[in-house]
Amino acid sequence: MIEPESQFIEPGRLRLHVNTWGDPSAPPVMLLHGMSDHSRGWDWIAQDLLKDYYLIAPDLRGHGDSDWAGADAYSLGAFLLDIADVMEAFDLQKFAIVGHSLGGALGLRLAASFPDRVAALTGVECVTMPIQRDEMASPKPYPLRIRNWIAQRQAGHSKPRPNFPSLDAACARMEQAQPLVDRATIKHLVRHGTRRADDGTYTWKHDSQNRVRPPEDQYAHELCDVLDAVVCPTLLVYGGSEARPVPAPDMLDRMKAVEVQVFEGGCHALHHQYRQRFTDSVIQFLNHHYSERRINA
Repeated sequence: MIEPESQFIEPGRLRLHVNTWGDPSAPPVMLLHGMSDHSRGWDWIAQDLLKDYYLIAPDLRGHGDSDWAGADAYSLGAFLLDIADVMEAFDLQKFAIVGHSLGGALGLRLAASFPDRVAALTGVECVTMPIQRDEMASPKPYPLRIRNWIAQRQAGHSKPRPNFPSLDAACARMEQAQPLVDRATIKHLVRHGTRRADDGTYTWKHDSQNRVRPPEDQYAHELCDVLDAVVCPTLLVYGGSEARPVPAPDMLDRMKAVEVQVFEGGCHALHHQYRQRFTDSVIQFLNHHYSERRINA
């Protein structure tokens, strides 16, 4: 396996870690991981993409080897600002995005906000986040969302971070959460997603507070504005589960050029579960919609 080049950028707010693969002169593709994940989860997919593309995979704030931001600084806007800093650091004037879950949700918002720069987008189970689906199913007044958010935040203060006596114990925990992901992948994700504490135990690198979305992020109705503004070719991949259903046709119709693929029986980490199938789909999509010729046209 070809290891990535590791580097840090410091735009003035946080120190952000970025992994890259491939030739910097090749068409750039940004790889955006999901919540509580890290950029090394793209390692296998990168092996098949790096010969044709320059791959840029940041650790989102509070994840991997990037700085933690503080418990109240994990809004979608804050994540997007960091990614915009990565765009500037690597001078990404035209690039494609592949994003999983939160990473795909961020990719949608980048494509909507920078239609002149995002040339193609692949997103895995990303159009509506769980909190937004809840809001769409049962809208709550903003004051109630504030109250619920405060309760979540206060409960989070008292939650201890999990510590594991060994990497095997951490793997066992992740296997419980991802039973359809193979053992080798689990071990890789754990190895790059944990750090050793002074007492010899292991803990996750990610800040567990990143999971608490502020009230503004729960307001789902602006999602229609986002989808209306996505003009680049878009591939959406879903596993077909009831927990994360394919968006309704009226939402998909808002995007200008969208293709949907369903990997039946796929879990939320379907890019690991069906890695080669997913990689083949991404390569075919990028080759068709995003290439040196199209960038320079």
